[in-house]
Amino acid sequence: MRTAADHLRKHPAARPSTLAFIERRNAVVEHLKRETEAARAPTRKSIIERFMPWFAGRRA
Repeated sequence: MRTAADHLRKHPAARPSTLAFIERRNAVVEHLKRETEAARAPTRKSIIERFMPWFAGRRA
């Protein structure tokens, strides 16, 4: 996710309204991520996820 600082680095003359929009968008996205994580039922970890966390993200 791009931040306002990233946008400002690439576009030094960016409008303040654009930077404010990026900040609001990122805040909404974070809020929605927290809501979906809270609503998701807790799942049990498999043996692989428990002992090999680096491998858990690679499973198909």
